[in-house]
Amino acid sequence: MIRALYLFIILTIVSCNNSNHKYDSVQSNELRIISLAPSITTELISLELEKNIVGATTFCSISAQNPELIIGNAIEVNIEKILLLKPDIVFATGLTEPSTISSLKQNGIKIHMMPKLQSYNDICEDFLKIGKLVNKEDVALKIISESNHKVDSLKKLLIGNNSKPKVYMQIGANPLFTVIPNTFMNDYITFSGCENLAFDFNQGSITRESVLTRNPDIIFIVTMGMIGDQEKQVWESYPEINATKNHKIFIIDSNLACTPTVTSFTQTLEQVIKNIYN
Repeated sequence: MIRALYLFIILTIVSCNNSNHKYDSVQSNELRIISLAPSITTELISLELEKNIVGATTFCSISAQNPELIIGNAIEVNIEKILLLKPDIVFATGLTEPSTISSLKQNGIKIHMMPKLQSYNDICEDFLKIGKLVNKEDVALKIISESNHKVDSLKKLLIGNNSKPKVYMQIGANPLFTVIPNTFMNDYITFSGCENLAFDFNQGSITRESVLTRNPDIIFIVTMGMIGDQEKQVWESYPEINATKNHKIFIIDSNLACTPTVTSFTQTLEQVIKNIYN
């Protein structure tokens, strides 16, 4: 389960095709929606469509209290159950088996695929597309506007700060993975006025020796439960690195930082900036 969730976190930046169909003939409160991605489920709830979700994955927050909604996980789903639910639209990611997507399309099911989210702007753009698809464009625009205002306010706090700390943001423990450029999580670092330790990486695998050699000023461990505490202790055992010297090793909840939604991005950015400069 943990390995599958790490896979989902790392591959939330998959690229896919989009559907631009809008359901003008169906009122928002009548839509039957299936979500195959925790982040999209969160966004649908923020668009006031929780009651319209008729199917979700085991990883979706809504499933804990509503197990009857479960139609599979992000990778494998019960096609027969989806067809019986007669959804107006299914939101999916590149983790979903291509054969599953093909089968659903052949049965007349409308599909919206989560695109490659390389930045905060990409998150906002896809959220707006989702809002349009479910006739909630006005709600989506309001949320985006509020989040943009929050991001701008946080950036203004950094005006006059000339330092550019080197940040290592870890998103996996065994093996080690790092946040790399051209991902929305890299924006946590750059929006905070910092430099990504892995600025020249094009894939996330990294060795502990490489991190030590590059000597990060700050370390963020984006992981779950006891693993995060264990990794923090490991990095603190290296007194020669700046992050240890300056007591700048922090743990961030992966459910927040790795979820590509507008609101979770701003919440994570605020936490990152506070940890760096307080």
